[in-house]
Amino acid sequence: MPAFAQSGEGTNLTIDEAVAIALKAQPGTVAEAELDQFDGRSVVDIEIVNEAGEEVEFKVDIETGEILDQWTDDDPSDDPTGAAEEAEVTHKAGTAHTGPHLEWSIPLSWALSAATAAEEKCTELGFAVTVTVVDQRAQPRVTLMKEGAFPHTIETSSRKAITAASRREATSVIEAENVHEPTLGAVFNQIGLITLSGGIPILYEDEVIGGIGIAGSPGEDETGKEYDDICGEAGIAAISELLD
Repeated sequence: MPAFAQSGEGTNLTIDEAVAIALKAQPGTVAEAELDQFDGRSVVDIEIVNEAGEEVEFKVDIETGEILDQWTDDDPSDDPTGAAEEAEVTHKAGTAHTGPHLEWSIPLSWALSAATAAEEKCTELGFAVTVTVVDQRAQPRVTLMKEGAFPHTIETSSRKAITAASRREATSVIEAENVHEPTLGAVFNQIGLITLSGGIPILYEDEVIGGIGIAGSPGEDETGKEYDDICGEAGIAAISELLD
């Protein structure tokens, strides 16, 4: 059943229809589409990554189908300092970084690359998962759900990503460090966090710029490493490859 964008007057465009309008104006990959308000009008806020890797955002009026606003964000990896080319993206246990201090959140193109690589790794391992990438403020950037993944993995992967970004630590580390604190899981659950492995913070220049969470690949490999963590690390590696 399609998701409908609803205003106070009733049902208007579906979100899918609004996305189709944006894709006609700018072909590419849809990263996000959600209801929003703009100048007092109900719109669908759509983010598209075009073939050049640029993030293009649209606001489509749900009553008229009119594109009310459109703008393009340059890829932050092309920053004028050139620091992005030298930086590494890693998780908490990774190597130290060098270069000037920068503060910004994960670019959409990086988030898409990480989510795609993590999902592909889980598929290779035989699991249908959901992958969520959040930004520095633990707000969602990308969610990929494999066909056949259980519905609950949407929330679980989101919580893992949010926990990793918010706590600035891998959820597997949090789980291991608090094995003797059985009440921690309940406390985390009350505030929207989680202690299950599969959440990894994304670092750039020693600063957390986001988090990735994977849910739906139970168990561990022969070395004792959780499959969710293996897939998450594949996502982290994909971002590092962008900077090579």
